[in-house]
Amino acid sequence: MRYDVWRESISCIFNVDTSKDLRDPRRFNAVIKALRVGNLMLAETTTVAQTWQRRPLEIARDGLDHFMIQLFVRGKMSWTTPYGEEAAGPGDLVVFDLAREMQSRTSDFNHLSLIIPRDRLGPMLDHPDYHHMQRLPSSMPLARLLGDYILLLNRNLPSLDNPLATDLLPAVISMVASCLNAMGPPGRVGDGPMGDELAETRIRSFIRENLGDTGLDVNGICDGCGISRSALYRLFREEGGVRHFLREQRLVKAMRELLFFPQHQISMIARINGFSHANDFSRAFRRRFGLTPRDLRASKARYSEKWRAGSGQPNREYEEWLRQIGQIGSANHNDGAHAKSPPW
Repeated sequence: MRYDVWRESISCIFNVDTSKDLRDPRRFNAVIKALRVGNLMLAETTTVAQTWQRRPLEIARDGLDHFMIQLFVRGKMSWTTPYGEEAAGPGDLVVFDLAREMQSRTSDFNHLSLIIPRDRLGPMLDHPDYHHMQRLPSSMPLARLLGDYILLLNRNLPSLDNPLATDLLPAVISMVASCLNAMGPPGRVGDGPMGDELAETRIRSFIRENLGDTGLDVNGICDGCGISRSALYRLFREEGGVRHFLREQRLVKAMRELLFFPQHQISMIARINGFSHANDFSRAFRRRFGLTPRDLRASKARYSEKWRAGSGQPNREYEEWLRQIGQIGSANHNDGAHAKSPPW
């Protein structure tokens, strides 16, 4: 049952799969040792070769909004980005935005994962939306320094008293931010005028603040942001166009509200996210996520019931910590807990 228990346990972040021969209990192994300090988590994972996915269903169901920085100690990972194939090996770091979809493949590996809520790290980043699935190579001095720092944290955090460990958090987050800012957004350095990235950030904020305006269109965005249509189209060509970005933002926001506000009617959620008709919303939602709004809520209910069942289920402490660090980050940046989980 090792593989089945692992797959269910790690489903709080990823949908995983591996070859039939590796599922054999005589060959399969997976261990996570996790430590939580305030609103930061550090986890060491060792397991066999697998494929990893973070799909819309996982993103919607768990509601995690964290950055995760993985340091590969042993083994490698490969994945595809809009800029081509990428691969990370020992000493390299990979940045995950847990609010975004991803798919990757790993060999047998050992790595360390540093998990930080978005509201702590995001404000310190020059380009918070552009680091998902970015590789920070060990050949980069700051990346090498960050990797060494994560190794030191893993070695020393368990022995520190909670106040001392919590006092380290601003320094840890600053180190991560410095490394990402020095690296810059992947594939975008020198691609267009210097003001493009600032303009795009401003436009993204404007769109997100006005998702409930059913009349919001290209002309309204141009007028509201003081930009020409041609410039707007150019800035969002990598997103599939500004209309696609607008629709995507509305659907993702609606998806989260469907799950976290079960008392709200689907028609009301559709309306406040810019869809005039519930039927249009339902069709668009199904095309994007592969299930209807009602099906999504039913899936969430089944998942929550299974989670609450407890007995006979895999260890859920890791998942609970993932939720708690987000809550701590939102409520207050000073309170915290210092705990260590048993290996799975």
